[in-house]
Amino acid sequence: MLIDYWGVFLIEFEASHGTVSDLWHSHLKGEETSMNPLGLVEALIGAMNHSALLTQQRDPSQPAEPILNFTKNLKSAIHNTFRYGQGTRDMCGPDGLTTEVFIDKVAWRLGRYVFAHEEEICPKETLRPKLKYRSNYDVDRTALQNLFNEFDKNKNGTLNIDELEEMLATLGIAPMKDPAKRGSASSDNKDATLTNNNNNN
Repeated sequence: MLIDYWGVFLIEFEASHGTVSDLWHSHLKGEETSMNPLGLVEALIGAMNHSALLTQQRDPSQPAEPILNFTKNLKSAIHNTFRYGQGTRDMCGPDGLTTEVFIDKVAWRLGRYVFAHEEEICPKETLRPKLKYRSNYDVDRTALQNLFNEFDKNKNGTLNIDELEEMLATLGIAPMKDPAKRGSASSDNKDATLTNNNNNN
């Protein structure tokens, strides 16, 4: 954030998107790309909003509302496109859209919002992108399989609720009835119950 000569706050918006240059070169080669422009668009929206407010501050005859309404609709259009499972491949996996098709989807939805003033109701169950398609996803599958095998007591390739409880309790992440006991193992409570029952018998 900066302050100019007249004391006006100037805000800088920058989108950090390291894959853009690589995808641009791929595009120039005629190769198919699937770029997620969300960070870029968010930075653009922030800059447009700030510019509109500064303009209105200098000249009240130029209200910021039209720009703010447009950017609000643009943000809704791009976010809802992802929510409906129509995102790019970094978020939706191999079945994700190419850059051009994704932009077409956003443009279609934006047109509905801006020109028809139609509010789109999000589905009750929105699609959640799979974590494994994130660039920073680095799960050790071998270690994960070994952990699964350790708690798959009957070796049938599945974990029943008791096996799952034992695994989560061992890892210290089992959900507890009492939030104050989050760090304790749920199996301890189970063992205590069994002990009390035996004593009563």
